[in-house]
Amino acid sequence: MSARDWLQIDIECVGAEIRARTTGSRSEQTEPRSFGPELAAEKLGLFAQQVQDAAARAQPLGDSLHQAQALHRALFCDDTQGVLLRLREAAQKRPLLLRLMLGRDASLQAFPWEALCEPDTTVGFLGNSADVLLARGVRSKEPWAPREVTGAVRILVIAPSEGSDLSGLRGALEERITAGEVEWLDPLVGPRARFSQISERMKRGPIPHVIHFIGHGTVNSEGVPLLRLADEDGEEKWTEVELLAQQLKEGFCRYLRLIVLEACEGARPGALASAAEWLVRSGADAVIAHLWPVKTDIARACSRTFYRSLTGAGSRRGDVALSLNEARRGVLDGFRHSAEAFSPVLYLRGSDSILFDFQVQHIAPPLPSASVPRADTPAPALHKLLLQPFSLVLGDRWKDEQGVMDGFSERLRQALVKKVGPIPTGLSLSALAQHYELHFEEQELDFEIQEVFGHTAALPLIDVLARKLTPGVHITLLRLPRLELALAEQRPELTLYVIHPPGPGGSQVTVLRREGGDTRWEKVRQLPEINPQQHVIVLRLYSGYLPPDKYMRPLLTEDDYLRGIRKLERMLPLDLADSLMGQLNMRPALIMGLSMLTWQHRILLYRLFGERPLPSGSLVVLEPGEAEQELWARGRIPSAREGVQTLELSATDMLRPLSAAAQEQV
Repeated sequence: MSARDWLQIDIECVGAEIRARTTGSRSEQTEPRSFGPELAAEKLGLFAQQVQDAAARAQPLGDSLHQAQALHRALFCDDTQGVLLRLREAAQKRPLLLRLMLGRDASLQAFPWEALCEPDTTVGFLGNSADVLLARGVRSKEPWAPREVTGAVRILVIAPSEGSDLSGLRGALEERITAGEVEWLDPLVGPRARFSQISERMKRGPIPHVIHFIGHGTVNSEGVPLLRLADEDGEEKWTEVELLAQQLKEGFCRYLRLIVLEACEGARPGALASAAEWLVRSGADAVIAHLWPVKTDIARACSRTFYRSLTGAGSRRGDVALSLNEARRGVLDGFRHSAEAFSPVLYLRGSDSILFDFQVQHIAPPLPSASVPRADTPAPALHKLLLQPFSLVLGDRWKDEQGVMDGFSERLRQALVKKVGPIPTGLSLSALAQHYELHFEEQELDFEIQEVFGHTAALPLIDVLARKLTPGVHITLLRLPRLELALAEQRPELTLYVIHPPGPGGSQVTVLRREGGDTRWEKVRQLPEINPQQHVIVLRLYSGYLPPDKYMRPLLTEDDYLRGIRKLERMLPLDLADSLMGQLNMRPALIMGLSMLTWQHRILLYRLFGERPLPSGSLVVLEPGEAEQELWARGRIPSAREGVQTLELSATDMLRPLSAAAQEQV
C-alpha cells in the first residue's frame, strides 16, 4: 500500500499560552509559534464545555459555531495553511491525514478538536471532513507496519454487563457477516468477560482483528485509567488498562489492530494517559473511544456506519480514520447536527490510518467454528434451552392439525375435479391452493380458508409456551392468532407488538399493539420505537388472522410463498430490521412445526438466517417418525450447518417438560 500524505501539528501548553509546530510528510516544517489569544487555554476550556453541554442536550453547536470557526482559523494559520494546501495538492484528491500530537496535557486531550469548523461553512467540521482525516497521534516504541488481511475481519465483542444488548451491533454487521467480509466471533458477555477469561480467550484463538468493548471506563484519583470488567463475587471489578494492554500484547504482535471502546469515559484523559492512548502506546494500531457519555442509539448508529465503511467494498476500505469521519457524518445527518457526533475520537500510532490491506483478500461465506453436539436425550437439551431467553419459531406443521389440513386439501381437490376433471395425485397443499386460485376467483379461496382455518381447535402447547416466553422476537406461521392471544392471557404484564407483513405485491405492514396491563388491541398508524429488550414482538410471517379475530389473507399458494416471504429489511425500517435480526442471531431458537422437506419452510429459514448457522444452543423439535434428524445434523441447509440439536417429541409429549419449566422464574 502506498503511504498517505500527512500533516502533523505538535501542540503544547506553556502556561496560558498554546504553542505548536507543524511538519509534513514531504519534509515541510514551520517554526514554533504561539496560537495567540484566539486559542488561549482559557478559551479552549470554555469551548470544550460548550460542546460537551450541547452533546448532553443532543443539540447542535448553535452560538458556539462562530467560536468553532475562529478556533479552526487559529489552528490553520498562514504557515500551516500553506503546508496543508501543498500537501493536499500533492495528494491528488486523496484525503490527507492530520495528526495532532497533544502530549500528556489533560486539557489538550479533553478538547474536542473534531468540532473545529472551517470558516464560511456550517458543517465543515474537522471530524467529518472529506479532505482531512483527523487523528490524535501517539508516540510509541512499538514498530508499526501494514499487515494484510486475506480472509474475513474477525471482531470480538467484550461486554461485561450480563444485560448487554448486542443485537444492534450484530445487526449493523449482518450484511458484512453474510458476505463473508466480517467474522463475528463468539462474544465474551457477562461472567465470560472477566480478566482471566479474556486472557484465556486470546491464548486459545482465533485472535481477532478488532476488539469492541461495551462497558464502563473511568480514571481513578491517581490518574490511572480503568475499565470495568465482569463483577466477581458481587463486587465491581475495575481493571487497570495497563494490565489489560499487557495481556493483549501477543495479539498486537500478530493480528489485533483496532480496539473500539464503547465506554462512557474511554477517552477521558488522566495523569498517565487515557485508556485509549495507553492501549495505543502498548501496541494497538488504533483505538476509538468517547470523550463524553453517549446514548445507546448514537453509539449504535456510529458503529453501524463505521463498520460498514471499514469492511465494505471500495478502494478506501480498511481506513479507520475515513470510516470514523463517515460515522460522524452519519450522526450529524441522522440526529439533527447533534454535537454528540464529536464524542468518538481516534488515537493512531502510525503514519497511516489504513489498518487493513484487503488487496489479496479471499472472501468466502463464514465457516462454522465448532460443532454443537446433539443431545442424547430430550430432557437435557430442552431444559438447557428453557433456562435462558430464546426466540420461538412456531411452524404450521402439527400432527394434531393434520386431519384439518387433510380435510382442507380434499375440499380443494373435489372442487377442482368438478371444474377441470382429474388432477395429479400427491400435490402439496400449496400446489392445490395454487391450482384452485388459478381456476376460481381469489375470493373463492378466501371463503374456503375462512371456512376451515377459522374454526380449528386450540393447541394446549401454545398456552404453556407463552408462559415461558420473554421480551424479544418470536415468529409464528399459524394462520390463527393463537400465540398472540396466549401471550396476552399468560403474560398480561408485557407489551405486545404483532407485525403482519404486506400481502404478495403489497407494501403496507400492519402493526397491532397491546399495552402491558391493557386488554385492547390497537392498530399502530405510525411505527413507534420498538425495543426487543423490553417488548414482545410477534412476526406473523405467513399472515392470517390478527388478534382478536380480524381476517387478513394468509400465505397459502405457491405464488404467495414466492412473493410473500421476504427479508425483514425489505418490509421494515432498516434500524428496526437490524435490531430484530440482531436479536434473532444472538439468542438460541426453539424451532417447532417446521420441516426441512417443506420448501416454503426452507425459504423461511433462508430469509431469516441467510447463510448463517442457527445461534449456538438452538433446538429443532420434530414430530416423531419424521426421520429428519439426520438431515438437520448433516447440515443440508446453511442454518443447520453446525449440526443443530434435534429432538423428536410430539406436542403432547412436550407439555410436561414445558409446564414444569413454566413454573420456574422467567
